[in-house]
Amino acid sequence: MELNELKSMWQAREATLEKSAKLNTQLLDKIESGKIQSILKPLLVQNKIVLVLHLLFIACLLIFFVYHIAELPYATSALVLLLFYVYLTVNCIQQIKAIRNVDRCTDIVGKQTALAELNTYILHYPRLSLLSIPVFLSFPVVVMKALIDLQLNYFDGLDIITHTKGTWWTVELIVHLLFVPAGIWFYQQVKPANMHKPWVRKIIRGVSSKKVYKAAQFLEELEGLKREK
Repeated sequence: MELNELKSMWQAREATLEKSAKLNTQLLDKIESGKIQSILKPLLVQNKIVLVLHLLFIACLLIFFVYHIAELPYATSALVLLLFYVYLTVNCIQQIKAIRNVDRCTDIVGKQTALAELNTYILHYPRLSLLSIPVFLSFPVVVMKALIDLQLNYFDGLDIITHTKGTWWTVELIVHLLFVPAGIWFYQQVKPANMHKPWVRKIIRGVSSKKVYKAAQFLEELEGLKREK
């Protein structure tokens, strides 16, 4: 066999191996894309459902706010809930965008960045835990009054503001004054930048999405396989 024939055979073999490596990488990319989508799909569906519910609730709150704008206790309670649910809605939209960004990214680093961003948005819920306490005191005020407006006597026409002779409204204001500063401090503390603090680290690790962690772990495994190639 001549030298030229050997070179040709060797080049053909190298081309075959290179093609095989590319096919394997493409296969890994397809597996990666499909697997990540299957892991994050329940989270995406959940966020879409929650988004619709939040938008419906915001619409109802707006109607209630306009209808009772001249009545301070009811208008203020509705406004507090409105601001809270607008924030939750924005966060929900950001989560949906982050999940879609994971699908759009074509490289491992991009997907990992999008997953980290998604986990950051999910972390907003526990960060809001203390702020939620005064916010949810507004629910009985708005819900009971709205039921009376709709002539639905599920609570025998009970209006908590009138029934407590304004005491509930006073308690609501006091709780806001106590918990809002503490809630803002807690919100600012519970973030990845403060992971060096043991109690912050414990909270973040405890509430981090298992689905996001599973997806990130799968990406790391695939990256290791690609490097071996």
